[in-house]
Amino acid sequence: MGMQSKWVLSIAALLVLLLSCPNPLSAKEDNKSSISITYSIKSGDTLYSIAKKYYLTGDYERVARLNGWVPKASLKAGAVLKLKNPLILDHYTVNAGDTLFAITNRYFNRSQYKNALMEYNGISDPNTGLKIGMALIVPIPSGEQRHVVHAGDTLYSLSAKYFKSIDYQQAIARYNEIQETPGAIKAGQVLRIPNPFYVVLEDSPGKEVTIASALPSKPFSIEIDITKNKLYVRSGGKLAKSFDIASGKRKGQTPTGSFEIITKIKNPWYTAKDIPGGDPKNPLGSRWLGLNVPNTQGRTYGIHGTNAPASIGTNASAGCIRMLNKDVEWLYNTVPTGTIVKIHA
Repeated sequence: MGMQSKWVLSIAALLVLLLSCPNPLSAKEDNKSSISITYSIKSGDTLYSIAKKYYLTGDYERVARLNGWVPKASLKAGAVLKLKNPLILDHYTVNAGDTLFAITNRYFNRSQYKNALMEYNGISDPNTGLKIGMALIVPIPSGEQRHVVHAGDTLYSLSAKYFKSIDYQQAIARYNEIQETPGAIKAGQVLRIPNPFYVVLEDSPGKEVTIASALPSKPFSIEIDITKNKLYVRSGGKLAKSFDIASGKRKGQTPTGSFEIITKIKNPWYTAKDIPGGDPKNPLGSRWLGLNVPNTQGRTYGIHGTNAPASIGTNASAGCIRMLNKDVEWLYNTVPTGTIVKIHA
């Protein structure tokens, strides 16, 4: 995509996600005003590879939903799709003579940020849009701040105040694990350019994930032992928590291997019997974390809650991993999509 990427701000829509275990689920996904970019499809691209490159997870359904495509849609080279609120804004190949400061200024300057600030707050006229006492949302590389407009404030002055190129330079360095020193980057090196407006609302009111915390310093991993019916959560390689689970009724019913969490659903819908999410009779419980088991596109196997807590610790499922609702809710709130799940007997 390179420097030809065009970005615009947009208002997020309510989206519907369908999954199954083994039957379809559905859920709503809400987001706030955020940045979007266009991407020109290249030969060999898949929705999965694009999601991995720009969202750092295999959540290909997110890309499909935004563009009104079915998840199995075939991609045509040269077609253009939209990526809403990607964690990574671009991938830039370093040229001879480049510096982090120069790269930062190629992507953002204060005039561009002024326009972003206007769109983010729904301001159409830069001359009359600011009112004294007005509370602005200011997206910056470290997250968001609130600014109460004072006499004499302008959108340009606010851009200069909050969007300091040195701050964004630090964000690029941190994301790429390099030092902010001369010679830290070399021609031909590919840098990830993080999205400074990245904000995802979570379940808890007021709780947000920003680029300052979107990449955990101690990544999570999950191990599931279906012989013992135990699930282990590790952070930075160290055991953080363990849970009792239920797995497949028959040997081989629960797939083994290394998979990735590619979807997270609150109150999944059980369509086999048309039971809505949140209903006490719903066998999928309160949360769903879908796994990218081959040839299932994340629609068949997952980690989910249950309405039969007595089954935990036994072999009782149709192949999925069951947890107590309180346990799966902790897992849902703790581990991000992209987390590796290793299942073994």
